[in-house]
Amino acid sequence: MPLAHPAVLARLALHRDDPADADTLLTAWRRRFVSVADLQLRRTVLHEGLNGLDDASLIAVLDRLDLNARGGDAECRWMLSELALNPSVVHELPYARVTELYMAARDAGFRDVAARFLGDRPAVGAPGAENNPHLDLSPGVRTSAARARDRLLIDRLLHDRDPRVIRALLDNPRLVERDAIKIAALRPTAPEVLEAVAQHARWGRNYRVKKALVFNPCTPTSLSRQLLRTLLRQDLLAVRDTGSVGLELRADANLLLTPQTE
Repeated sequence: MPLAHPAVLARLALHRDDPADADTLLTAWRRRFVSVADLQLRRTVLHEGLNGLDDASLIAVLDRLDLNARGGDAECRWMLSELALNPSVVHELPYARVTELYMAARDAGFRDVAARFLGDRPAVGAPGAENNPHLDLSPGVRTSAARARDRLLIDRLLHDRDPRVIRALLDNPRLVERDAIKIAALRPTAPEVLEAVAQHARWGRNYRVKKALVFNPCTPTSLSRQLLRTLLRQDLLAVRDTGSVGLELRADANLLLTPQTE
């Protein structure tokens, strides 16, 4: 993916040194937001705030919004919450502009801001759309996004079918056990994704993740047979009796149970 426009990057570099202008813009936007009681009107204020700024200013303002929210500012946390609950506010921006905003934020080092420009859009044939029904972006962009801290973004990336994206996501310290289990249990998915889960240094050793892989019919049979030997007796019984996995795996489970039966 090409780099963002140099002029935008130059202005973002200035923002790092002196965020006063961004703070002024954020203050005006925030005052308008908190003064509105109606939910729909608040959404309008958010939309106008995004549309009324040039690319560099918008990225800088969102960066300050994130920073203030992490610092405990209740109004900024409220605004971020409303943005998360109204993702269409961002999605209604022209697709070309969202792409440019993402590249600028990414190239300038504002990773959390960049993640906010990723989200659900109707499939329009963009590269990589077939690999993630929840994110209409290329695998390279999604791989970069998998390292972000945004919880909503992580939830969308759990459905990805590109092993490169999943490997990056599995390395994300924000990923928790239920997320890894969801990836391991997802169907349909690419076998390479499930192999990436099994090979991961942390999650590949997690018992509940291994169990989910065994019960997933999309897992390659050779891998399922290896993992089967690590399961407890009650789970081997469940594999033997389930109809969701292949007969070969069920037969293997029965063989592993045989020495323990009378």
